[in-house]
Amino acid sequence: MAVKYDLMVANGSYTKEGQEKTSWLKIGRVMETKKGGFVMKLDCIPTSCNDQNGGTCAWDGWVQMFEPRPKETKAPETQKPADDGLDSIPF
Repeated sequence: MAVKYDLMVANGSYTKEGQEKTSWLKIGRVMETKKGGFVMKLDCIPTSCNDQNGGTCAWDGWVQMFEPRPKETKAPETQKPADDGLDSIPF
């Protein structure tokens, strides 16, 4: 089944560069079935949230549906061998 929408709820707010922004919590997804219908999978049911600006809020029952964003992939970091000094020990 292909994921059509991510189910998100407002989970408080935060301030970034002087602007107040909404923080979002992903609670599930909507998928399209092979027959053209839709199914919804909930991963959690929100009850309240913590506002990063010091307040608290209660979930109001509204769920937003957003098209899924592509996952960000980071390039694997190349690690240098640790210089533990063992190569310079004369045995």
